[in-house]
Amino acid sequence: MKLFKTYSFIFTLCLLFSLFFFSPESISAAVKTSDLETVSWSMVTESSIINEKGWLQSMCATDQYIVCLVNTSKKGTDPDTLIAFYRNTTDADGNPVEQYSYAFSVTETDYEHGNGMTYNPSTQEIAIAGLFTNDPSDAGAIFIVDANTLQFKRKIQVGNGSINFFGIDYVPEKDQYVLMANRIADYAFYFTDSDLQIVDKLNLHLSYSRSSFQDFCVAGDAIISIPYMQREGYMNVLDVYSISQQKRIASYYLTLPGHDAFEVEPEGICQLEPGHFLMASAIIGTTRFRLYEATLPLVHSVTTSAENGIITDTNLEIDEGDSYTVSYGCDSDHRLQSLLVDGESVDITQYPTSYTFSDLQEDHSIQAIFEEIPVYTVTTTASNGSIDDSPTAKEHKPLTVSFFPQEHYVVDTLTVDGQIIPVTSDTSGYTFDDMTSNHTIDITFKPVPAYTITITAQHGTVNDSSITVYRGDSYTTSAIPDRSCYLRACLLDGKEYSFKKGETNITLDAIQSDHTIQLIYSRIDWKLVFLIGILILIVLLLIFLFYLKLRRWRHKKKRKEELQKMRQKDVALFNQLEQMDPTSQKDSTAHLDKD
Repeated sequence: MKLFKTYSFIFTLCLLFSLFFFSPESISAAVKTSDLETVSWSMVTESSIINEKGWLQSMCATDQYIVCLVNTSKKGTDPDTLIAFYRNTTDADGNPVEQYSYAFSVTETDYEHGNGMTYNPSTQEIAIAGLFTNDPSDAGAIFIVDANTLQFKRKIQVGNGSINFFGIDYVPEKDQYVLMANRIADYAFYFTDSDLQIVDKLNLHLSYSRSSFQDFCVAGDAIISIPYMQREGYMNVLDVYSISQQKRIASYYLTLPGHDAFEVEPEGICQLEPGHFLMASAIIGTTRFRLYEATLPLVHSVTTSAENGIITDTNLEIDEGDSYTVSYGCDSDHRLQSLLVDGESVDITQYPTSYTFSDLQEDHSIQAIFEEIPVYTVTTTASNGSIDDSPTAKEHKPLTVSFFPQEHYVVDTLTVDGQIIPVTSDTSGYTFDDMTSNHTIDITFKPVPAYTITITAQHGTVNDSSITVYRGDSYTTSAIPDRSCYLRACLLDGKEYSFKKGETNITLDAIQSDHTIQLIYSRIDWKLVFLIGILILIVLLLIFLFYLKLRRWRHKKKRKEELQKMRQKDVALFNQLEQMDPTSQKDSTAHLDKD
């Protein structure tokens, strides 16, 4: 647990560090960089660089001036020239002037090529990145100039002097500088505090994609860069890098009016106001340069982060007035602990899975923090039985703890968290409906009452004359009658037992007390059985003889009836037969005499 807290603390520090230096949530000057592909650049002025031997190298805008740096010599240490042009239609004293007209210039210091420059309104200073080191003491140096007089003030070595920087921009919202290192350092971006002390590095491996760079400016999460592409055979390209995504996200061809691509060379870019860009381009083959401007729509960002879960990706370019819904979900076995919107906690019950920013008018941030769902344990003990071994359940989940007695034991007492719980003998578990803490369960079992069954058999043999059974059990006698004996009666606890159909042994169910069972077997009288058998045979024989006699009588009767019918049907024939039969005649005479 201590190790987990330590890692959590370190993770939180890293998260805060990355948010401070890389997250665009505090930057209000985010622009829709995707419009760079179609935005129209217009020329605002064309002017001279004054020094015919020099070349425009960089440009920045102060509150009062557009300041251009003209490098006198690439290899020598001759002083370079800083030229101030009026940014506004009035000077610092409020006197009317022509916008972008010449104000003054200063030639006093070699700025080692002066490839990049930026303005810090907090200190009223201009910082110049030199790039070269014709003077070894200028290694890794940034030159600081007074923004109002253009007088050199001091130089600051960044790092240990092993790396030179040729691009620089100041981010007012974060009070930090962003510098681009030379090719030796892979053209990486370095982030410093306001004192130019390095605090972080962003290596995009740019030396593999571009041979050199002219200038860049930071707008929100984007770094808009002007690479030097003439060696690759084309000019005027704008690259866009994402600080948060740590990669180049787009490249756009830059169309500047008035000259074709190889007649102007963009040297410097800055923001006058959020979304209002100014670019300075040298006109190749002349001692003049041009200033171009373009306006990109401002966009707002919703920066997202999640701990122990997932969340919708950060969106850095949401049009003003749009809505943006952020969805989030937890890792396995986690739940939403808190939701921070712009650093303020909101009710997570109202936003369990998503949060919608409506009518965006500013940047926002949202952080979903998920915590591991607590798991609680029930510590269990059992006597004369078994119980689930230390079962666990997540918070607010139910948990049933089951227990079972040993054979011939029943529940005696159930103690939950020190409290006796009423139980019955057949209780087999206890349920916690809502686990919110650890618990204890102790279950004890007691023996089931035992009873004695005493069995005797008259004219028979029992396997056990006395056995022990437990309350609620069943018991069936197992007796063998003597030879030629049968079960005639049974006495249960001295009372006659009523036999069930087909029952040859006695069964007692759900025994609740001691019992005595007396089985009475009687011998079979074979002489009586023989006599009864003889009588049965005589009766059967008489019935058979009677049946035969009855059948013969019925046959004679039926024959007689048939003869009578025949006589009635043919009286003449029968009379003739009788005349021919003397016996019949005598019978007939006798019959007539009777009549």
